[in-house]
Order: sequence, then C-alpha cells, then structure tokens
Amino acid sequence: MADTRPLGGYLRISDADLADIRRAVRTGELTAEEGQEKERKGVLKQKEDVIRLAANLYPGQTVIFYEDNNLSAFKRNVVRKRFEQMLTDLETGSLGGVLAYDIDRLFRQPKDLERLIDHYDKPGSTLVFHTLSGQNFDLTQPDGRFTARIMVNVANKSSEDQSRRLKREREREAKAGEIHGGPRAFGWLEDKKTLHPQEAPALRTMSQMIIDGDSVTTCTRWLGEQGFLAKSGRPYIRPSVLRILRNPRNCGIVVFRKEILKDDEGNFVVGKWEPIIPVETWRAVTAVLDKRLEENRGKYGTHDYSLRSILSGVLRCGDCGSRMTASGSTKKRYKCSREAGGCGNVTISRPPVEEAVKGLVTDVLLKNSAEKEAEKEQPQWERAEELALLEQEFVELHDLWKSEKIKTTTYVIGREELEGKIDRLKGERAVTLARPTQKFTHDVIKDGWDNLSVERARSVILSVLSAVMVAKGQSNGHRTIDHGRLTPVFKEQ
Repeated sequence: MADTRPLGGYLRISDADLADIRRAVRTGELTAEEGQEKERKGVLKQKEDVIRLAANLYPGQTVIFYEDNNLSAFKRNVVRKRFEQMLTDLETGSLGGVLAYDIDRLFRQPKDLERLIDHYDKPGSTLVFHTLSGQNFDLTQPDGRFTARIMVNVANKSSEDQSRRLKREREREAKAGEIHGGPRAFGWLEDKKTLHPQEAPALRTMSQMIIDGDSVTTCTRWLGEQGFLAKSGRPYIRPSVLRILRNPRNCGIVVFRKEILKDDEGNFVVGKWEPIIPVETWRAVTAVLDKRLEENRGKYGTHDYSLRSILSGVLRCGDCGSRMTASGSTKKRYKCSREAGGCGNVTISRPPVEEAVKGLVTDVLLKNSAEKEAEKEQPQWERAEELALLEQEFVELHDLWKSEKIKTTTYVIGREELEGKIDRLKGERAVTLARPTQKFTHDVIKDGWDNLSVERARSVILSVLSAVMVAKGQSNGHRTIDHGRLTPVFKEQ
C-alpha cells in the first residue's frame, strides 16, 4: 500500500547566494530592502520547483513546507527552527519523506545529514528523499547514503572555502576603510557615511559634557530631554549612551572584529565616512570614562556614577573633620557617618545648606566678574617628552622586526605593551588639552544654578571652595539654618 503521508518540502536560500546578496547590500549595490526581497524571491522560486518535483513523483500528495529563509546551514551556532521541526515531524511519523531543491539547501554540516539518516536507516523504512539534481539519495539504502555523504562533505568544503575568502575580503575592506554592514550607528544616516543633522550635533554636545565633568547618566537624561529615541521607540538607556560615546567610529577610526585597526606604524586606520568629532576629542572622552571606571570600581560597580548631591565630600564635620555625605532614605540631610569613619555627631539639613553655599559662591563669583567671559588658562601637559620617547621606542622595535633581528613573538608582546602606554598617555594629553583649567566668573551661573547639572554645579563650587566646615548645632526646621555653623575654606587659603 502506497504511503500517503504528507511530504516535507524544505526551503532555504543557499549560503553562497545569501553571501552574495549580503555583500551587495554591504557595498551599496542593493538596499537592505532590495536584499530582503531578493532573498524572498529565491525561496519562492525553490517552492515552485519543489511543487513540480512532488507533482511528477507523487501526484496528488500533500506537501508541507518548512522554510528557514535567511539562515545559514554551515554556521554551527545557527539554529534552524523549521529544520528542527521537520526532524521532529519525521520522528513522530507525521511525514512520509523530504523533498528539496538540492541537498546543500538542507545540509552544509555532515552531522545534520546523519541526524536525518537516523530516521531513514531503520528496518522497513519507506521514507523517501528527493532533490531536483536527480542523483540517487535513497537514504534507506547504503549507496544512497554514501552519495549523500559525499555531496554534503563537498558542500561543507565549499562553505569553508567561501567563509575563508569572505573573512579575507572583509579584512581587506576594513584595512581600506570601507563601510561595513550592520545597523547604522548613532550620528549617521542610513548610508552610514553622511552625518545625521540632529544626532551628530547631539553626540558632539555629549562628548563635551563628558569632558567637562558630566556623567553618562546626565548625558542620558539630557538626550531624553532633547527628544531623542532609540530604535525601539523608547528613550535611550545609560548602557546604550555609553556605547555611543565610546564608539571609535565617532572620529573615523575603523573597528574590525571588535578591535581597533592600526597600520604597521601604529596609526589608526581611518574609515571612508565623515567623522563627527576629532580623534583627540574621542581620546579625551574615552580617557575620562576609563578613569572613572577605575576610580569607581568596587565602590560603584563597573560604571561611572551620577552625583546626586553637590556637597557630598565638600562639607566636613566640625568635630572630627570627616567628609559628610547625603544620607537618609530621601537624602534630605548631610551627615558625618560613623560607617564612613566619622564621629556621627554632626547633621545638617540639605536644602538650606546647599542654598547657603550656592549663595556664598555666587557672591564670590560676582566679585570676580569684571570680565564677561570665563577666563581659561592655557593648558600645559608635562609628559610630552615621555610620550616622544615611547613613540621612538615603538619605531625602533618595528624596524628591528622588519629587519628580522627579533622574533615575531617578541615584537607582538613588545608592541602591545608600548601601544598600551602610548594610548594612555595620548588619552591623558587629550583630556588636558580639551579641558583647560577654568576660572569661573558669574557668567557661568547667570541662567541659574538649576540649569547646571549636579556635576557641573559641583565643579563651580570647588573652583571657589576647598571645603565647608559644619559645626554641631540645631536647624530651625528644614528651611533655614544657622549660618554661623558654616566655616568656608576658600581656595586661596
């Protein structure tokens, strides 16, 4: 009696065709939408061919299609859900066999073929297996299994060769500064080379905010206030903004396989797109973020924190001299904390002491506001000679390797160590030159303290005061304090 169970028709565009389409999208020959349409057309053409194959071999028999479009059968970490479902249906006896355009649509890894053979290589199996190639792929028989194994191994070798060529081509493109695939980065339009009219200026602003002392959290809040939304349609979150700020692409640097590309001389490989910020600005941003990460590691986790009170650490206990911090569930007061090594005897209400210190700083700034613009001292970086010596050492190491006077292993280890030192010094230099010492005048708060971030307001206060000593005493509620409890320590002192 003929087997009348439905047949499984498997559909998947080939790895080679998929690679060609993605290459065309990456190089701009096709848009992303055109690439998707071409992939879909390829699968629909296969479906028509499989329908004709079924009609010729098994007229009137039902075909259930299993489609894994846009998925590789070669990559081991890719799960083809419909392929897995087809195997499950074979195991439960729901299918009478499998049809496909060609065997390489089903398999590019021998282990996947063996999983299918397990269902065919059983006593009395009537399962069928056919492709349009016309070759003998009767998986119930040794000869058919032998032929199938040969063809799948050939397909596997072809995919490995293609993968190797593709990796070499992508590396060549990266070293030439070509634009790669993937989603567009923040700051550019969909062509990945033209600056976005709103996002690019926003990134410049946030970069300067970081250099000037603002936290990533403050930048994230500012980005939301400006109305920027992530691709999800929701406001940006802090980790996303951190990635945006750190992206080497911002200054034109090419990244390949998550590594910044450099040439033999140690210079950054520059991409063929319009940068948003200069390299030195990017260096300064990443150096500031790295320094915060190191300073706050263990105390605040693995990221920079957002200040929540402008006088934490500025206020000091008048009894023991310890730094006072905002405390309590609502942070409405500053306290000398025993947990932090203090005496615990001094507490003061937060809102009135902050207003008092702001008023004091405002008065000082008013006295120093003869000039309308904030004065900036010309920054001086004192480690230029050290950097020059390291760069010369790098050149000498490279020359020794080129002339085969040292082993490649010695060269690679030495190069990595020197590059690390050089990059750290260049980052320090970038921060110094991007953030000159500033003598604040009243202009910096002419629009009000509330328009400054907590980090920026704290910087203004610390430009005038080294500390404020707080004597023991009683506050009259939460709105007023005895100003006699406060002893400011000015920078001049």
